[in-house]
Amino acid sequence: MNPKTSPLIICLLLLLGSLSALSPPVQATGPPGGSDAINITEDTTWDEDGSIDQQLTISAGATLTITSVIDVGPATNIVVSGTLDLAGGSLMATEPPSDVQWWNSPGEASTLWLPTDQVSGSGAIVIVSAAGFNLSGFTVVWGEGASEQMDGEQHEITLNSFPADGDWLTFEMETGSWGELVLDRIEIRTASTIPFEATDLDGSGWVLRGEFGFSLGVADGGTLSATDAEIMGADVLISGTAVGQNSWFNRSGPVNVQGAQASLTWNGGGFNGTLDDHDVRADGVAALSFTAVSDSGGFVDLWERQIPAQVLHFPGSGATFTLNGVGPNARTIPGISTAEGISNVPGDDGPTTRVVEIGQSDGTVWTESATIDDISWFTAWGTYTGGGIAIPHSADVVVEFPLPSVSISQVDVEDSAPTLGRRTSVTVTLANTGEVPANVPIECYDGGDRADISPTFPSAMVGADSEADVDLKWGHTGSGNSTLTCSPMLPTQLTRDGAFGGSSGDSAVVVWEVQQEAGLDPFVIALIVALVVGVLLVAGFASMQARESMVKTEEPEDIELVELVDLDDDLDEPDDDD
Repeated sequence: MNPKTSPLIICLLLLLGSLSALSPPVQATGPPGGSDAINITEDTTWDEDGSIDQQLTISAGATLTITSVIDVGPATNIVVSGTLDLAGGSLMATEPPSDVQWWNSPGEASTLWLPTDQVSGSGAIVIVSAAGFNLSGFTVVWGEGASEQMDGEQHEITLNSFPADGDWLTFEMETGSWGELVLDRIEIRTASTIPFEATDLDGSGWVLRGEFGFSLGVADGGTLSATDAEIMGADVLISGTAVGQNSWFNRSGPVNVQGAQASLTWNGGGFNGTLDDHDVRADGVAALSFTAVSDSGGFVDLWERQIPAQVLHFPGSGATFTLNGVGPNARTIPGISTAEGISNVPGDDGPTTRVVEIGQSDGTVWTESATIDDISWFTAWGTYTGGGIAIPHSADVVVEFPLPSVSISQVDVEDSAPTLGRRTSVTVTLANTGEVPANVPIECYDGGDRADISPTFPSAMVGADSEADVDLKWGHTGSGNSTLTCSPMLPTQLTRDGAFGGSSGDSAVVVWEVQQEAGLDPFVIALIVALVVGVLLVAGFASMQARESMVKTEEPEDIELVELVDLDDDLDEPDDDD
């Protein structure tokens, strides 16, 4: 370093240091007040606690970082098209779901742990149903006590003393009963009342009941990043990317992950509280990845893949088949394709929802492997069969099995200049590029009209991946150029274009000609006339001679002689008498 410049640099550094000491400290910021919609269009940090109760949009390209606790009101709708980074921060609903619903089969029990470490003396436990429900049809047991029948909107258990730490409340449905048990809260009443929200109590055999406190949507292209964070009471839809590290979804289940671009990757932390029997609900294509994640426990699974009403598309109507291994219960279902060539795969609990995968709470994963079997389809070309076809986890499934695919490859007219009034020979070649043979009739057109061919509907058996010829005769009524167009006659059951091929073929252009009649020479005409006259004369002369000959053979003497002889015979007869 130049010794002359070093003092100058030192002075500049000291000056900058003094200026920075004089600048004001960075102020903590939180959500803006008021009720106007919030639109984050540039990188923003909220590191001060606050509240929102309005539309919040994080635009593409912008990041909202939250390191504080934000209370979120029920009018809030958060849309993330950019990035929401919860870096130790939290989004906490002010009105989260707070009721629980009994979710078990008859004969099974649901439990809640009631802490009593802060209670002494005698008192009562009061069980309060949610608004609009009652406790009828269920029983409750406190600890090792006797079972008590519940009724009405509240039920009270009287106690002389409380245990030092707490005990279990056990609920069961009465035999022969059926109904819904929805609890709002449990109260301990002594000299004072201690309320416990039902959702704050640990237990098993319950799901959340109520409305979510706000909505959180991560759009396609948006990102949710959470580290040591919490989201509580949110209705969550992830169509983009969500990545979490040691973070929690509380009372926010099921978290919905939908779409081909959707992914949920979670490491540590997990889920606590859901309105269904699974913490995450995904469609058939979203990506899920969980490492060391806790779920809500009990009968609640970590995730389910559900697909909407699933439609099978066959090539035509009347195809019979069998579905095997459908849903968690591996059902067998017979079916037939409709006039539209479709058939619906029945849902598990209704016609519109099918469960195709379950990430169970014990860490195992069940994935449906249903198949379409025993396909039989009778058509005018033949009967076609198939089976062993896996049903993919998509809404629309095109069912493919071995079929013919026949088109006209050539139409060969024997005579390029045929004569009107006479039929000409034609050879039509059928090409089958399909996997199975077919007995295929054809039809032909001469311009826009049906062609005059014989036979009317000729046919041929065409093997798989081979050709066959059809011979026919073609007639035409008008002179000039013409083209013969032939095509396979497709079965009427077909609903899928191109399922059987069907492409037509044209002949080369032929020129139909009128038959030419040659004129006769006059000499030839005269000769013919002379011959005719001569024949007539000869015939007439012969006829005359025949008549004369007949006259000469009729002699009168002979007649008279005969008469005389007869007379003599008559005269001699009297002499004999004498």
